Amino acid sequence: EFLARRIKTGETPDKAAHEIIDQSASEILKLILDVDRTSRTWTPEQAWLLIKSLATTPSLRYNELLLSDVFKTGPSGESTLHALEQAELITIVSENGRPHSIRPGKPVYQAAFRQLTEDHVLKARLDLMMLAQLIKIENQGIEKAEGELALLGGLPGQPREVRDRVRWLLGKMQKAQGAVEGYERESAVLKMVLQKEY
Repeated sequence: EFLARRIKTGETPDKAAHEIIDQSASEILKLILDVDRTSRTWTPEQAWLLIKSLATTPSLRYNELLLSDVFKTGPSGESTLHALEQAELITIVSENGRPHSIRPGKPVYQAAFRQLTEDHVLKARLDLMMLAQLIKIENQGIEKAEGELALLGGLPGQPREVRDRVRWLLGKMQKAQGAVEGYERESAVLKMVLQKEY
């Protein structure tokens, strides 16, 4: 309907479509980067993960997305997704009475999502924010494991029953540290993009 009105005013179909995509991309950015974070129940990182994912595929598996570390922090992942649906960024599709998949909130949004992800500076900025959140999550896991190891280390005589737990905690810490180092390397590359490009 909006496209038809623009064409009636004399715009070419390509120009009209491009303008609609630009306007949608601008609306999406205002929505996810809104400085008044008290009125929303999602983080820019959560919205960005959805945008990046939906830019390349028409739908996402609902439950798979909930397993993402970005959706494990803050309010429940499900309430976050429902809030993003109310904001019309996404649509949650149900099958057999349960949430099944996630699609862009409007048909034009997939093209707008793609346009946003093709902006190297914006992508670097938001990816950097997401990496910072992931680093924070991994560091919290390391601190929790360190605390439990300290508690287990205080037991008299190192009981044999806790050895498997100690090994598991050490493995978990090693995996988390490897993830932090990987995220830090990615962050360094993104910072260079922000320093060199406009």
